[in-house]
Amino acid sequence: MYARKLKPVFATLLVAGSLVGISAHAEGLYAGGSLGSQSYPNTVNGNATSGSALSGKLYGGYQLNPNFAVEAGVTELGAVNSTAGQVDSYGSFVDAVGILPLNPQWNLLGRVGVAHLSVNTPTGNDGGNGFKAGLGAEYALSKTVAIRGEWERYQLVGFGDRPNADQFTLGVKVGF
Repeated sequence: MYARKLKPVFATLLVAGSLVGISAHAEGLYAGGSLGSQSYPNTVNGNATSGSALSGKLYGGYQLNPNFAVEAGVTELGAVNSTAGQVDSYGSFVDAVGILPLNPQWNLLGRVGVAHLSVNTPTGNDGGNGFKAGLGAEYALSKTVAIRGEWERYQLVGFGDRPNADQFTLGVKVGF
């Protein structure tokens, strides 16, 4: 089971390594991590879920200009209870991030992207690609460190009933 969870991590590290190689001497490279909660607003493989779970993500990105960045990362969407048992999911993602600076400290964020997720349920395991969107805000503590709060929705297109997974996180972004 852990080998399956590591495949998206290796793919994301490959993408992140490519970003580092491309922009090793350029400003705009950053990394971050966030913790939060996750929930499924509808059924997953026919299993209704309840509650929320601890979730998190690690990501790396490159800010191309003041209004646009590209990010890649891995996410652990946690485990929640369902009518038949536990549902847990994890995966990797690549996003285009729009940035709206409000002042020198505050930015609003909007993101769209793609994700590859694996979902384990009592009635079977699934994996597939899906769409991802999100909104957030970022507060700069210094020139290189910021606090980021976000909501992200993963639409699991590769699954029969196309469930959504919502992730709410708070974390830190560090620039290089």
